[in-house]
Amino acid sequence: MVFETFGQRRGNETVQAGVLSANLTRRALVFVNTSGRLSRNLGVAVSNPGSTAAHLDLTLRDEDGKVVATATSEVAARNQIALFITELFAAHNLVSRDLTGTLEIVSDVPVAAVALRFRGLNFSALPVTSLSDAFPVPEIFPGVGGPGAIILPHFATGGGWATEIVIANPGAAEASGRVDLFARDGSPLTAMLNGRSDSTFSFKIPAGGVFTLAPRDRSGDSGF
Repeated sequence: MVFETFGQRRGNETVQAGVLSANLTRRALVFVNTSGRLSRNLGVAVSNPGSTAAHLDLTLRDEDGKVVATATSEVAARNQIALFITELFAAHNLVSRDLTGTLEIVSDVPVAAVALRFRGLNFSALPVTSLSDAFPVPEIFPGVGGPGAIILPHFATGGGWATEIVIANPGAAEASGRVDLFARDGSPLTAMLNGRSDSTFSFKIPAGGVFTLAPRDRSGDSGF
């Protein structure tokens, strides 16, 4: 089991939300609730670990199922995008005012997606429901990706943001592996986690154990 926690520190307070790993899909659905008056918005991140660009067809429907807006986007091979829904549908004023409905994402190649619901400075995770078969993670580089790999579509660091990754081993034998961080353009992303600055972190987890990869403050305590 793999999940991550996004956290944003504001002074002495931290706002955070947990997000599960995402299956690769070619069609997904997520709940939408936007309001300019209440500062509600939806952030969506889409990651494409494949070797060809992903062409996305985005369909926004209201609570009656009526199509209110469509848009297209592209995620280059080994790249990621992260945008608010008001940015994805910037030409449609309805989205920036008040809308309750769904966003459907259809891709010509398998992608992974995650969604965060914002209200002002606060945020929470929203499930992204896959409407297609699950696809395996392709080999991104030799030894990275492939069978057994899991995708976390978004990793936030800097500007008050931090991300904690937790991997649990429910099996009866020790598990080993590595965590590789990538920037939006697919290049290695260096972050300070567990007291070390790197883009690759190896781990071994005893049977029934847990491995946590987290930012650390000056005292050595977890940033969360």
